[in-house]
Amino acid sequence: MSMRRIMKVLSIGLFALGAFAIVGADGVDAANKQEDAKKFHEQLKTTKDVKKKIEALEELGKLSTIMASYSEAAIPDIAKALEDKDAGVRKAAAISYGKSSADPKDAVPALTKLLKEDKSEDVKIGAAQGLAAMGSNAKDALGDLRDLQKSEDKKSKLGRAAGEAVKAIAGKKK
Repeated sequence: MSMRRIMKVLSIGLFALGAFAIVGADGVDAANKQEDAKKFHEQLKTTKDVKKKIEALEELGKLSTIMASYSEAAIPDIAKALEDKDAGVRKAAAISYGKSSADPKDAVPALTKLLKEDKSEDVKIGAAQGLAAMGSNAKDALGDLRDLQKSEDKKSKLGRAAGEAVKAIAGKKK
């Protein structure tokens, strides 16, 4: 067998090995992310530490954007965190809830309620961001977001968040 033929066979073999390694790494990565989701869900359920709750909610939100099923089991606990006494936890919960695969029939009214009734501007911003993350599934919130957009200074953080949510949901500026 010629050296050229040996090199060709070797390169094909290495290419195949690399392809299998990539496929195997994806499987390992998916398993690790599922374990991370379980860890952060447990952290959310058990910790009293506000920073740890916020971290768990943020990480669950990130994992939801990768694959909705990662945070599916945590959805009831994320929804419960919308009522936490700490505004930072409520904000993180609102964003995470919007990113999750929660049923829009439950998520949109819950996030709209925060948008309209919460005393914290940061929580209202989080609710708008959560609704934006839901995209067209949050169409029922467009009226409230537009009302908020009109009542707020367009340069304020809340006004900008409402405007961005309108764009994300409606697919246009207004």
